[in-house]
Amino acid sequence: MLFPNPAVKILEERLWEAARKRYLAEHPSDLKDDDRTVMRKVKTTYRDTVNAALKEADEKVRAKWGEFKLVMTVDLKTALRTVLRMSDIDWYSVEVGELPTPAVIAAPFQLLKHMAAALLSRELRKEIDFEELDDGTLLALATYAADQRFLDVLEDARRHYEPVEIGERREPFVVAEIIKGDAYFLDEESHHSLIDIVIFSSVGASPSNGRRKNQKIAAKRWLDQDRKNRRNDRRFAGDGWEITLEELKSWVLES
Repeated sequence: MLFPNPAVKILEERLWEAARKRYLAEHPSDLKDDDRTVMRKVKTTYRDTVNAALKEADEKVRAKWGEFKLVMTVDLKTALRTVLRMSDIDWYSVEVGELPTPAVIAAPFQLLKHMAAALLSRELRKEIDFEELDDGTLLALATYAADQRFLDVLEDARRHYEPVEIGERREPFVVAEIIKGDAYFLDEESHHSLIDIVIFSSVGASPSNGRRKNQKIAAKRWLDQDRKNRRNDRRFAGDGWEITLEELKSWVLES
């Protein structure tokens, strides 16, 4: 395709990666070849199949593209809030305080983005307008939305001190900061990595008429006080999220 749709481009990359894995499973002796040689063989074997799938997906996506772009930011925001509400406090790294009622918790930016995109793709499946699209195409659409708008969604929540519910915790949190290239131990590793981290600060219990004031105070408390006293042993593990160390490492920034 001369001018591929951006979501279909994401789908194309995933289809070729799936084809590569399938080819190597069927031809284990080719594992010794370099990547370029392997991909040449993969494309020779699966070009017609992949191109046919892309052509069909492109036609369906373009028919829904305008409508999808109108709703994708709102739907992504809803997906993120649902992900946070469905998670548990002990899935996060504790920055300040102790479980079960920490004052500040944290999670990798890319993990939250990944989870929101996965949920968004499942929610799109329920909508009449997208029922003709297969799961791979829906995930490509959701991934595009997350690539384009996830940072905006988080930054908007941070700027407006929007309360978010995490797990069964009754008191809400606010997004206090998004730290780029933060130093963190991952899982059981003994050497830290640099990874983008989202900080959530607890608002605490408050009457409804004083809640927004407390939301601002919670964010300010992190920036002015708690951030200066961060733990040097801060560590994040993806067990609760069912995320492997390999996936966590894929989101690590190059130092």
